[in-house]
Amino acid sequence: MKLLATLVTLLSISLNTAAFGGIDNGVVIEVRVDKSGLGYVAFGSPLTSQPPTCTQAGYANALAFNTNEAGGRAILSIVLAAQASGKKINARGTGTCSLYGVMEDWNWGLIANP
Repeated sequence: MKLLATLVTLLSISLNTAAFGGIDNGVVIEVRVDKSGLGYVAFGSPLTSQPPTCTQAGYANALAFNTNEAGGRAILSIVLAAQASGKKINARGTGTCSLYGVMEDWNWGLIANP
């Protein structure tokens, strides 16, 4: 019985593991913000790891954010600072495409210090 419970637990954990993309030492090549407040950052190379299936090929190098929220304004700030200073970004996505529907949403990120 313990073996069965262990197997069920392990199976449920593996099924709940979300796919998400990420980038390390990413070069910011484009930052866009729409009048709605939604925006995205495009990097010089595609996201790695496992970007979610909702990510379309043309946006495989981008993460979306919402400047109507404090977190989105912070994201905009760090990507613009990285772009202006020539620094690189480490970032991870959420595994979802809720903002634009075609690219992954930003989860966390930082300006990399080489």
